[in-house]
Amino acid sequence: MTEMNFGYGNDFSDAELRIETAHDFYERGQWEFALQELDAALEIHPHNPDWLFNKALTLDTLERFQEAAELFRRAHEFKPHDPEILNCLAIDYTRLGRYDLALEIFEELEALAPDFEPAFCNRIITYSELGQHEKAEEMFYLARQLREHCPLCYYNMGNSLFSRKLYDRAIWCWQQTRDIDANHPNVDYRIGQAYWAKGEPRRAWEYLLAELRRRPGDLEVLMDAGILLLEIDEQDNAREKFHRILELEPQHAAAHHYLGEIYLQQGQLDKAVRHLQQALRHDPNQSGVHFRLGECFLQLGKISDARAHLQAELKYTADQPDILLDLGCLLQQVGQNTEAMGCFEKVIDARRDDVRAYQNLSICYYLSGLIPQGIDLSQKVLELEPNNAVALHNLAYAHGQQGEYAEALEYVDRALQAAPGDRALTALRRRIILCRLFHRLRIPLRRIRRCLPAGRSGS
Repeated sequence: MTEMNFGYGNDFSDAELRIETAHDFYERGQWEFALQELDAALEIHPHNPDWLFNKALTLDTLERFQEAAELFRRAHEFKPHDPEILNCLAIDYTRLGRYDLALEIFEELEALAPDFEPAFCNRIITYSELGQHEKAEEMFYLARQLREHCPLCYYNMGNSLFSRKLYDRAIWCWQQTRDIDANHPNVDYRIGQAYWAKGEPRRAWEYLLAELRRRPGDLEVLMDAGILLLEIDEQDNAREKFHRILELEPQHAAAHHYLGEIYLQQGQLDKAVRHLQQALRHDPNQSGVHFRLGECFLQLGKISDARAHLQAELKYTADQPDILLDLGCLLQQVGQNTEAMGCFEKVIDARRDDVRAYQNLSICYYLSGLIPQGIDLSQKVLELEPNNAVALHNLAYAHGQQGEYAEALEYVDRALQAAPGDRALTALRRRIILCRLFHRLRIPLRRIRRCLPAGRSGS
């Protein structure tokens, strides 16, 4: 923020005092108070371009970019040859997604001040947002001709490279930024994100930790740190990060959600339910929360509560096949067979070779008494996985139910080859033989095998 005094005489002494006070508030991070003082000064002299500029900078800090752009535009009218005003206006147009206007302003700035390096440096981001990365690199090299060691140039170029998944080159650029300006905002955070995207989470954690040491109260960094720690299986450390977020912002729905996930995995179901319910309270449309609450209540034996949450989750998972698979399995367990079938059918529409989807849909048909349809789907499973023991077991069961004992024995023997010594298969084989001897199904066969959500064993 610039501190300027136009010396308009005693009539403006109060306004100048307010500008000085606004500057002090700005430096202390009390931006709303700074804004109030600037407004008071501008009531006295509404056309002062430097005061308009300072107010726009304050609005930028508060991320009120539309209002800031309007003030930069007004300041430009009163000071048309000030390159800094034009530069800030173009940056805000980029932030607002008005890239055509941003480029027009940058070009005007280049014509006004050809040696003004930010005219090229900041255009890197505008072209990157447009997907014109060759133009972004052109701006990078033009900027370096004017200022070889500009940390922002390297930072902006790193963002362009990262968006193209060129992570090593992005890291190199951000390391240059770091070498030139060790305190450059977000640079450690961005390096950490690049290592994370490369599949090196522990290396990423080193940089996120460095960023947290500088900005211990930054919610975005804390959130990413918590998620990354979960990925490297450091649940206690992750839990601490999410609790830290809640200390700073008690209504942070995502932090409550992740804590619910952690406590669910640790078997602390009451804590999991409490945090998941808080997540729903603060963000009713958050995907995955109803799913986890359904899991919690199922484990607690509260079937009606589990059923209500699992049905609610159906609104949020229409395009997420992996979640639909697990959701369908849980819906089966709470007796919602029709809804479960809908989940598995959507997965098959999206992924025609998904064995679990065919497997679970076949089970839905078996449970509904639609044995021939179940058999067709189990056969589809065997086309994809010829030695799938669960499908072979269920085919043996289904043919046995229909009195087709020769086929049933064929499938159960194939299943035993795939899973030697399996007690359930051995018992099923014995029952099929007995039923064949009596020519009727007087001895009930063992129930079909279910496929439970990923990570859980079947019965």
